[in-house]
Amino acid sequence: MSSMATGAATGGKAAPGAVLVRHLPRLIGAVVFTWLFVWPLVMLVYGAFRTSPIGVNPSWTMEGVTRVFTDPGTWSTLATSLVYALVITVFAMAIAVFFAAVSTRFDVPLRRWITPAMMVIVAMPTVLYALAWAMLGAGESGLIHKSLSTVGLGSLAPLLETRSWFGLIVVTALKAGALAYLVVVGAFRNRNAALEEAARISGASGRRAFFGIELPALMPAILAAALYVFVKGLEAFETPAMLGVPAGIEVYSTHIYDYLRGGLRPDYAAASVASLVIVLILAALVALQWRLTGGGRSYSSVGGRAKAGSLRSAGRARTPLTVAITLFLLVALAVPTVQVVLSAFQPYLGVSTLTTANIERLLADDGVVKALRNTLTVSAIGGALAVLLGFVVAYAFVRMRSAAGRFIQMASWVPAAMPGLVLGLALLWSVLTTPGGSSLYGTIWLLVIGLAVATAPLATRTLEGPLSQIGVELEEAARVFGGSPLRAIGMVTARILSPSLLSAWFLVGITMSGILDVPILLGSTDTQMIATVSFSYYNNGEPVMASALYVVFTACLAVLALALAALGALVRLLLRRAVPETAPATYSDSEKENVR
Repeated sequence: MSSMATGAATGGKAAPGAVLVRHLPRLIGAVVFTWLFVWPLVMLVYGAFRTSPIGVNPSWTMEGVTRVFTDPGTWSTLATSLVYALVITVFAMAIAVFFAAVSTRFDVPLRRWITPAMMVIVAMPTVLYALAWAMLGAGESGLIHKSLSTVGLGSLAPLLETRSWFGLIVVTALKAGALAYLVVVGAFRNRNAALEEAARISGASGRRAFFGIELPALMPAILAAALYVFVKGLEAFETPAMLGVPAGIEVYSTHIYDYLRGGLRPDYAAASVASLVIVLILAALVALQWRLTGGGRSYSSVGGRAKAGSLRSAGRARTPLTVAITLFLLVALAVPTVQVVLSAFQPYLGVSTLTTANIERLLADDGVVKALRNTLTVSAIGGALAVLLGFVVAYAFVRMRSAAGRFIQMASWVPAAMPGLVLGLALLWSVLTTPGGSSLYGTIWLLVIGLAVATAPLATRTLEGPLSQIGVELEEAARVFGGSPLRAIGMVTARILSPSLLSAWFLVGITMSGILDVPILLGSTDTQMIATVSFSYYNNGEPVMASALYVVFTACLAVLALALAALGALVRLLLRRAVPETAPATYSDSEKENVR
């Protein structure tokens, strides 16, 4: 018997090699996580005191700090952004909670259309969504003015001008509300109906049971979504640039971009310092969320005896709820979609003639076809990586009460706190300062890594709520029966969470397809994506081509979704047919159902 075996048998210490092997996965995980999340922050701090990126004769400087903190525009735009982010968070969370409750609790018409509509709204690139509303409310030439004038209400059109504070808040809240809905709907769907039933049996009304029992139990998911929306409001750029700047509204993100695009050359140091201000604000907000939720463990509602609730009749609220769903679908989705589709088939914006020349031109362009392929590949692989990272971070936040858990959760927010262009710059510096990392530059894998890091906070927010509802006693039971910690997580927690994991993968993937800032810096001519190509069309004065590109991409997604749905239906059909052949005749009906 070897010395290692002897030591184990006699209760002695394991050999150093065995200890290293046992801790090697954790060590590798820590190194990877640090490189993905912590190192970009280090590079952002590094960039705050450097005059330019690596490789272009940089030097140390304090000018960035001085310029940011002595610039009056810093404080005025920061205050504007804080108010803007707070307002859109309130409206977006009201939209998300209302429609999540309706879609998971009440049997009303159009209920099944809510989630697909939210997915389409989130999938629409922010640049294109803002462009659609800019065209809709563009004075007398806009579709809003023309439609109101047709019914004799043209005098109301100036009140609905989208290039204003009104348009900026409404458009941002609609898109942010759809994103927040997809983050919280999983928690609403996985709620434990026994809590509400107990409250109703005790004499509480349905409204009191919802606001007094169910809503507080869903607080981790709601707070996570609200915090994410607030942060995205702080660093939002595309919508304020297209709807706010023409109206003289400047927010903090546009102020940062002024540092990058103003003067003879970009001021990277000032942009990095300004971004660090958002990081500090975010750190305080995450600490507040941690304190309010207590790590989420006290909100567990899915245990060994948990059950899902069934839909119930809305009663007298049936008609108002149907009207609310209809209005939302029309305003948030149908109207901007009509504008995009209409412009996609116009030779020039605003003319009445329709043509398919734009679509034909796109399909004949090898670069566009390659961009479509790149987008689908990056979204699929990068989305899976982002969900894996998000699951690890969410698990650390919900289960780990140590300093390591807090460190992981705080560090994972860094990508969300940085404006896209600055995040891309920090990631680029991270790659260039890593031995062998320069070989990734110009490849699709750099986009996969960069976009996965950029969207990992979204995946985390999507999984935090559902994970916090799964009782830790389920994992403990698996470990009692001999399972390792990783096996218990994979076979118990991950399996229960599988619907939320798939939803997060789809959500993150379609979000990746519309991100513009990161691919601009990390991409190359061979790794163009739909967002960068459509933005190039818009900058070149061809908004109809940008709209046509979105129409083509949406058609590709629809075909892919139908193919996956058909494949899933085929697999389920084969499984159903296989059950009677494999199940013995002595099985009861309930046992056969369990086999299925």
